[in-house]
Amino acid sequence: MRIDAALPISLARLSVSAGLSLGLALLSSCGSDSDDLPLVSGAGGTTATGTSPAAASLLAQGRAYQNAGNTRKALSTYKQINKEYPYSVSAGEASFSEAQILDKEGDLFKAFESYQVLISRHQASPHYATAIQRQEAVAHAAANGVIKNNFLGMKTRISPDKVEKMLGQVRDNAPQAASASKAQYTIGRVWQKEGNADKAIAAYRRMATDYSSSPYAPEALYQTGEILVIKAERGNQNKANVNSARDIYNDLLQRYPSHSRAADARRRLALLGGQDIQRSFDVAEFYRGKGQTQSALFYYREVTSKTKSGALYNKAKQRIAELGGQ
Repeated sequence: MRIDAALPISLARLSVSAGLSLGLALLSSCGSDSDDLPLVSGAGGTTATGTSPAAASLLAQGRAYQNAGNTRKALSTYKQINKEYPYSVSAGEASFSEAQILDKEGDLFKAFESYQVLISRHQASPHYATAIQRQEAVAHAAANGVIKNNFLGMKTRISPDKVEKMLGQVRDNAPQAASASKAQYTIGRVWQKEGNADKAIAAYRRMATDYSSSPYAPEALYQTGEILVIKAERGNQNKANVNSARDIYNDLLQRYPSHSRAADARRRLALLGGQDIQRSFDVAEFYRGKGQTQSALFYYREVTSKTKSGALYNKAKQRIAELGGQ
């Protein structure tokens, strides 16, 4: 009776044991393919250190296509690796090979994007520094308008928004490197050439603020002043823009007194001062012609307060006397 009663218990234990063994076997069989799954890296997902036999096999296949001259098949294979195994070491190699093919063919925009994939995902790659340098060269070529964007070597106009995006990536990929300040300065130049004063000023001000020790900082300040002067000449808020330009030039003199642009800033300040005096005198003459004596006297006195000698000073003093002012 006890033997019969114990039998179901033994069978139950055997069943549980068998189930555990089966589960472990299934886990083991799944583990054999686990390396083929896309690898999730650490914080930010930017460092690839995992290996994948399947990705490595595809990489070898892609290189065989490339060596045989079948670049279309090679590119397709490299893209497959990045799609299915984006954080594997093989994906980094695939991105670099893809970028080099596109670079050689003259499809520089797509090459830039492939270099960006390597830079953002595979910072441990032996090709990382090369990708950084080549991407910078492509971005500045685009800014200079000399970029080829297809394998026929044809050139088309590149929108400033696209150029700014490319230069922004160069800046952000290595924010502490000299390439970052150069990229930010070039963004300002791009918008200045386009005639977009507000975007150019914003880019230059970021340049002077974030990269004040850069050799491009004094030039960024000077160009900001130049744009403000032009805005004053063409816009309605002349006084505000002139005052802002004066502040910029003075800032340049204070921060970079020995820079070559310091002398230019001094000349600009002298010129602005002369323009201010002339403007005040012209306004005074306008009010005198209208018979508005008090307003005229106000601006004649402004002339004499801004300068202590010269033709305009003498004329203003004479007008003040004629109008009965002190």
